[in-house]
Amino acid sequence: MTKFYIIRFILFLGLINPSVSFAELIAEESIENQWGVDIITENSVHATVNGQVTHGDRLHVRMIKDHCEKGNLITFVYTYSNHPEIEQLRDQYVTTNFMGNEIIVNVLFASPFLMGHRATVDIGWADIEELKDILSQENPIMMEYKDSSEIKITDYFDITENSWSNDGLSEALDRAMDMCKKL
Repeated sequence: MTKFYIIRFILFLGLINPSVSFAELIAEESIENQWGVDIITENSVHATVNGQVTHGDRLHVRMIKDHCEKGNLITFVYTYSNHPEIEQLRDQYVTTNFMGNEIIVNVLFASPFLMGHRATVDIGWADIEELKDILSQENPIMMEYKDSSEIKITDYFDITENSWSNDGLSEALDRAMDMCKKL
């Protein structure tokens, strides 16, 4: 019974504050291989899709409050490789083949996760409309990490590629931008 009153109170607060549309800022249910808005914080909104090779290594377009027209493309790499210096990947630049083009990405950091490690990878920033154009060119969106003269990434990542669907991409980015503007 107490839960019922708490929910009613929260809904009441949402109704008396017309500048916040409570229902619109709720994350969407995740659908396999379909872009959706599934992470919302007080300062950012993320449109994401699951990985097709490594499911949990989602591709994100992160939009920051007050800068909603630009998106930060990020992903993750989960690896079982137990390289003793994997955490030294922090702020290292790595060569990739992203959608058929050589792109240099930044490994923001790597840390222990479950039975291995998880690296957070920053692919870059772009206008939302530009991201729609680029990411809609190829389905699936593909990325492969490549060894270079600077770093042998295959020593760190046991799975060096992933792909992501672009189904529903444009619509999800539009919804995410609308939500971002309400933060």
